[in-house]
Amino acid sequence: MTYAGKFLNAHGQTATIQRTPTVTTQMSLKRSTKAVRDPGIRDSSWEGLALADSALTGGEIFSVGTDKYLVQSANLDVASGAIAFFAVKVNSTLTPLRREEELDKENNLVITWKWTPKDTTIDAFGQVVTYALRQYDPGLLESSRYIFYLPSSYGVQVLDRLVLDGENFMVNAIDPLMLEGVVRVQAGTDTRE
Repeated sequence: MTYAGKFLNAHGQTATIQRTPTVTTQMSLKRSTKAVRDPGIRDSSWEGLALADSALTGGEIFSVGTDKYLVQSANLDVASGAIAFFAVKVNSTLTPLRREEELDKENNLVITWKWTPKDTTIDAFGQVVTYALRQYDPGLLESSRYIFYLPSSYGVQVLDRLVLDGENFMVNAIDPLMLEGVVRVQAGTDTRE
């Protein structure tokens, strides 16, 4: 076992990677920024090392204690023999819904909102779209109120509905970030029936 592996086993925090089946591993976490301008950025950005046998990859969610994190990128650090990763702290739980149209027995159009499998929730990192953010990211749509970073494995599509704290948001755009397993979703207010 490498020095980093011995250190993580002796002094690391226990983390549970939410995959099927779940994997428990040891990891070390620290803030990846000391930004003082925006406390939200300071609290959300993390980096660390995980044991190599955990096979941690981008787009996975892991929990340490009561906090959950979304892995943005992960790679095997040859020098330490452990997996080095960057993650954001989960601050949003979204319920995804997709509009389905079908005909009833009298050939009337019936619109329902559901998701398969049922009772799915998505852990994500959410950010309010502010004027300052629009200055630095000209690709934001005018109708976007939130940006959510979430695992691509859920298969969220444009025009899906995301429910956050009882409020409906429509997926306006899904931006490719070139981060394995992670997508950035722009969402605006959803006024559809």
